[in-house]
Amino acid sequence: MQQQPVIKNGIFKPYLIFEAWFGSGVRLCGQTILLLFHTIRYILQGKIDWPEVFRQSNMIGVKSFAVVAITALFTGFAMSLQIARELVLFGADTAIGGVVSLALIREIGPITAGVMVAGRVGSAIAAELTTMMITEQIDALKVMRIDPAQYLVVPRYLAGVFMMPVLSIYAMFIGLFAGILIAQSAANLPMATFLDSVKQTILDRDFHVHFIKSFINATIIIMFSCAIGLSTRGGAEDVGIATTRAIVWTMTMIFVFNYIVTSLTYAPR
Repeated sequence: MQQQPVIKNGIFKPYLIFEAWFGSGVRLCGQTILLLFHTIRYILQGKIDWPEVFRQSNMIGVKSFAVVAITALFTGFAMSLQIARELVLFGADTAIGGVVSLALIREIGPITAGVMVAGRVGSAIAAELTTMMITEQIDALKVMRIDPAQYLVVPRYLAGVFMMPVLSIYAMFIGLFAGILIAQSAANLPMATFLDSVKQTILDRDFHVHFIKSFINATIIIMFSCAIGLSTRGGAEDVGIATTRAIVWTMTMIFVFNYIVTSLTYAPR
């Protein structure tokens, strides 16, 4: 992908950088939306390679359990420690469980799983598909009248949709476990009191928000990574560029849509 020059007619024009970035972003979003429509069409038609879906589920979900667990554990430690110390100062130590669990269910769980899967899986998908484009394997599929969206994207998308909620719930429980340990050590709060606060605070709609964010994160990671991989041409250098673009775009869009969903689903308790 050629870089837009910042010097035109001998004059330095920095706005050309923004123009190139904005145009590239618009094209990528359009390609991603079209690819999503094609993917959903094949799913509704039942054109699904289930063995490949299971293989991708192992790659996307099972092999991400360790890194998600470590990240969620120490994120839960840090967040719970800060919350516990502040609430103890205000004499509201019994509310520690509710505050920690609410943050984990609505924000930390989906974000932690989404970011780690974006870094681990999104980059791998973009690199793999970019390599297939460069080595003309995608062109070979088209010659054999095989749509790359059906053959490559559908199994990855279904695997992501199946496994992302599992990883998000897994991160939530790991963070909750970390919160219990911190509450006991930093605030001398019994586990029963912590869990009672959780029961009084958490509502069904909080879990609905959790699953909505997980589904959106899976869609963002798989679709943007596949769109970047299938639209990149060039040489070996472009594999690294595509990988970087996949990580940057997927993580950015995860945080953007996280805010959008939070703002749309917020309601006084």
